[in-house]
Amino acid sequence: MIKTKKIYYENIRHTEFEAKVLQCLPDPKTGLWKIVLDQTAFFPEGGGQAADKGFLEGQSVLDVQIQDDIIYHYAPDPIPQGRTVTGRVDWAQRFDFMQQHTGEHIISGLVSKHYGYDNVGFHLGLADVTLDFNGSLSMEQLRAIETEANGVLWQNLPVLARFPSAQSLSQMHYRSKIELSGNIRIIEIPGIDVCACCAPHVERTGQVGLIKIINVQSHRGGIRVNILCGGRALADYTRKQEAVSDISVLLSARADRVTDAVKRLQEENYSQKAKINSLQAQLLSCRMQTLPSPCLSQNALLFADDMDAIAMRNAVNALTEKYIGYCGIFAGNDKTGYRFVIGSKKMDCRELAQKLREHFQAKGGGSSPMIQGSICASEQNINSFFQDFQ
Repeated sequence: MIKTKKIYYENIRHTEFEAKVLQCLPDPKTGLWKIVLDQTAFFPEGGGQAADKGFLEGQSVLDVQIQDDIIYHYAPDPIPQGRTVTGRVDWAQRFDFMQQHTGEHIISGLVSKHYGYDNVGFHLGLADVTLDFNGSLSMEQLRAIETEANGVLWQNLPVLARFPSAQSLSQMHYRSKIELSGNIRIIEIPGIDVCACCAPHVERTGQVGLIKIINVQSHRGGIRVNILCGGRALADYTRKQEAVSDISVLLSARADRVTDAVKRLQEENYSQKAKINSLQAQLLSCRMQTLPSPCLSQNALLFADDMDAIAMRNAVNALTEKYIGYCGIFAGNDKTGYRFVIGSKKMDCRELAQKLREHFQAKGGGSSPMIQGSICASEQNINSFFQDFQ
């Protein structure tokens, strides 16, 4: 039976290698070629981690998968069986993944140690690193975990990888998301974590560089935590620092006071919006005086520039006290369309909404007394449409 020798277990820094092609088969699903080697430095997808990328005989290795201890390298072009080839793993991606995965072990180990929660889901992709725990933690608790995790990096502890005997394994307490059998690889960070894992990791915790929790949300009765480590964390910090600097300039505030400046701006915005709403209400009240008398028209339609939704609803409510037909406020213009609020005390506005959808492909809906939505039509065409309801 073909089995691939795993160079990445012998030396994670051994990224250039020679190997013999044992098999090369077309893969109808991907349109690529599945190449089997007698040995490889490419880590295949597994344990929640994406596969290594790199080159094999000068062509890109686009994916690497493992099945029954056979590792398949997916490449655009075939390589003849029996040929000796040169492979090279993309070290930058390999080291990035090693940083992220080791950071995950540290966070998961500390969460298990302090709170007893299990890591029940893990994904390490080119952009995202997510950890799912089967219990809830507050942001304050997670910040304490984050601080302790970075302390583990500063201690520069060894990251140990081994294949214990079945007897040793039976006496060992280790983390694992699934039941395992056979030759099990254990990753240990002394005093922090012991976990079954197949992926490459850094040799010492200091090589992770930095661990940062960037997001947390509820997930299936527990929480999902997003982390960034090493180079990813540094890049994220740089982007956010640049954003804060730009905001600081725009608000004419020191970088460490931008939150206060934004709060003041919000308060000013709320105050100005209240004034605008009041003026809009006054304007609508004046415009309503120009509408035909209720004895001359059952409907009342007003067209205005962009307007606050509350002012529109209040105006419609006022109009329905006087007119027995449909009362509508349309905010916008003929070019970009209108937002509308339409109400009636006598008519079923849901029937009107259906007719607006049929005639104008309008969007929106509501209840019998009032509907709201948007419509792309001219003021003239809308007025003509409502003539049928006089």
